[in-house]
Amino acid sequence: MRTMVRNLFLLHLLLIILTLPVLYLGRFSSCLPFLYVLVLFLMGLLRNRTMGIPPLTVLAAGYLSQLPGIIPGFFILTEDLWPFGLEVFEFIAQIWQTPLYPLYPLLPHAIYHDIPLYFLVTVTASFIIPLIPAAGAWLSYLVKKMYQPDP
Repeated sequence: MRTMVRNLFLLHLLLIILTLPVLYLGRFSSCLPFLYVLVLFLMGLLRNRTMGIPPLTVLAAGYLSQLPGIIPGFFILTEDLWPFGLEVFEFIAQIWQTPLYPLYPLLPHAIYHDIPLYFLVTVTASFIIPLIPAAGAWLSYLVKKMYQPDP
C-alpha cells in the first residue's frame, strides 16, 4: 500500500508541475485534468488486476495521498469552529488542486453563500479524487468476479 500511496502522491505532484506550462495551450489545457482522471482510473484498475490490491485498499491509499489537500479542506469547511484566520489553508488547498485549474474557466460563474463555485470545487476535490482509482479497482474486481469460474 505504501508504494501505491507514493505513486498517487508523485503523480499528483507531477500534474501540479505539468499544469503550469500546459496552461499556455489555451483551450487544449482543459484536456489535462481529464487525462489525470483517466490515469487515476487506470492505476486503480491495473493495481487490482495485476497485484490483486482490493478496492478498499486503493481507496485508503488515495485518501492518504490526498492528505495535503484534505487537511486544509477540513479546516476550510469547518471555518466557523476555528478562532484564527484560514488564509494559509486556503492557499495550500488552491496550490494542491492546481491540476484542476484548467477546468475553472468551464465552470459557471456561480456563488454559493458568498463562496465562488471554483473554490468549492477546489476544497472538495481532495475528498473526491481518491474515489477515481478506487472505482477502477472496483471495476476490475467486478470483472474478475464475473468471469471467474465457479468451483
